Amino acid sequence: MKYSSLLEKGNIGTVEIKNRIIMAPMGIAGLTGYQGIFSDRAMDYYERRAMGETGLIITGLGLVNSKIEPWEFDGVSYLLAFDYNWKVRNFIQLTERIHDHGAKIFVQLTAGFGRVFPGRLADRLGSSGRSPVAPSPMPLFWRPDIMARELTTEEVDRLVESFGNAALIAKASQFDGIELHGHEGYLMDQFTTALWNRRTDQYGGDLIGRMNFVLSIIKMIQEKVGSDFPIVYRYGLEHKIEGGRTVEEGIEMAKILERSGVSALHVDAGCYDNWYWPHPPLYQPPGCMADMAERVKPHISIPVITVGRLGYPDLANRILAEGKADFVALGRPLLADPDFAAKARRGEENEIRSCIGCHECFARLHREQSLSCAVNPQCGDEKRLALHRATQPKKVMVIGGGIAGMEAARVCSLRGHKVTLYEKKDRLGGILNYSSQPDFKEDIRRLLNYQVNQLKKLKGLEINVGTEVTGQMIREEKPEVLFIASGSVPIKKANIEGLESTPFVTPEEVYQGKILQGSNVFIIGGGSVGCETALHLSKKKWSVVVAEMLPIVASDLFEANRKMLLKLLKEYDVHLLTQATIKKLTPQKVFVSMPEGERSFESDLIVLAVGSQPVNHLMKIAEGFVDEVYSIGDCVSPRRIKDAIWEAFKQANLV
Repeated sequence: MKYSSLLEKGNIGTVEIKNRIIMAPMGIAGLTGYQGIFSDRAMDYYERRAMGETGLIITGLGLVNSKIEPWEFDGVSYLLAFDYNWKVRNFIQLTERIHDHGAKIFVQLTAGFGRVFPGRLADRLGSSGRSPVAPSPMPLFWRPDIMARELTTEEVDRLVESFGNAALIAKASQFDGIELHGHEGYLMDQFTTALWNRRTDQYGGDLIGRMNFVLSIIKMIQEKVGSDFPIVYRYGLEHKIEGGRTVEEGIEMAKILERSGVSALHVDAGCYDNWYWPHPPLYQPPGCMADMAERVKPHISIPVITVGRLGYPDLANRILAEGKADFVALGRPLLADPDFAAKARRGEENEIRSCIGCHECFARLHREQSLSCAVNPQCGDEKRLALHRATQPKKVMVIGGGIAGMEAARVCSLRGHKVTLYEKKDRLGGILNYSSQPDFKEDIRRLLNYQVNQLKKLKGLEINVGTEVTGQMIREEKPEVLFIASGSVPIKKANIEGLESTPFVTPEEVYQGKILQGSNVFIIGGGSVGCETALHLSKKKWSVVVAEMLPIVASDLFEANRKMLLKLLKEYDVHLLTQATIKKLTPQKVFVSMPEGERSFESDLIVLAVGSQPVNHLMKIAEGFVDEVYSIGDCVSPRRIKDAIWEAFKQANLV
């Protein structure tokens, strides 16, 4: 067997799991039903991962009490809540569906958020006289102007009792075990950390005192459901912030937790203050937290679960084979491809659709949208967006072989339409052929290869590269459906004195290798494209300055991605200018106006990263003699990979 370590059976406590692949717990806001139960969409979502041969599913963020830390608004819970016995009827529907596929299922139980309580909800609490809570009084992370009050000793005792009640509900609902949500600086983690816990009662003090909340919870669960019901404890071995948990303290915690009777440890790193650790973006290397599991494993005898950018069967298998961990947990990779485990078993690793580390999944939750995935529109909406054969196959023409055009061609072909795809360049992929060149864009290269390979497998799909479509060709081919996915081109004009007489390149041309000689580069435009171009060039030993008109750079990125990108830019000595206006360019100098005054910068290379403009001249040509014409992707408006894929998928699924 190719991935024998990854695919062999394993045990967590008394529970046997068919392979070493675990679905990491993730919040499913937007998929929860009234009063914190699983909606039909949530059940479809989890069952789809079980169908893909995942060994263990861990559901995310199940509240044990939604009153002490207030999570109910107008009678509706924002999160799952294991608080009332009547919910067993709902919960057992999910566990039965998971068990039908030979998978096991644990529930992650949480004490709440504490100092990281969402700011948008904290505003709503104020009007109702309620407030966020924490181990000790402290400002909220997201809203420092709002204070979390200290939980009373009685309230902490009630939370402990609530965990026992939640465990009874979980066991009655046929969950196979429990994971305790003790990581990432959430409320339980705050109790165990001196930085956030300044209590003087039995729940504060030294490490044992600070762990008393957790240890009392474990004891309460064991009293209620028995010591043979598995408990996994998830925590960060170190917080990687000043005053946070150190590795040494994390190892001591592991020993204490094993003595308390937990069945396994799920080990990561970081907290909200450095979100790019617990939620690693594409800039983090694959397997970025495997060393955390490796460091704790020699000190305990119970299984250790590792997590963090592990969506590569060869890497996951190697980590297990080398004894660094006993199980691997995959979160976002299973959003992108729920069949990860099945494809690994079949040796079809090239068929796995890669997570691209963009964090659109998490960004949607922050926008109060339902959980989904940039590269898999069906995620979280499996039933409604299922692909079905077209009742009336049609002749479909797709113009443009970028990510949107490829997705439209793929979906239409899978549904039985006769599809012809045209791309004017000599290969499929569009702008991704260039923008995926930096070393930190490996997963986007994987996605591109996946899309191309999927098209090549489809029978009846005709692909024509090196062919520029004209109006005459459209009239001659007579398609019943036309998708225009002609993309966009970089903007090469700006109201800057000297731009027309000064040589410059665009980010696309940088990735194509069109770079002048020199050592100093000045990038005009500090969005994500400009900043990633800066990182790419700084790694190639260029001295880089980035100028942005807005008060912050990379404002279009999710916060975890943005924070890590800024960290890397600082490490590579990239000079960031904000609220900057370019006054004049010469072949050797850039003159900039900023709030503190005007400055000039030496420059051997200027990169103009001020966006792109759509290319959609064929729309008017096609209108009038094709019944159905759809523009998709960047030719509508230059946006993200997610927008291109979703637009193409959804429209192609309606044809």
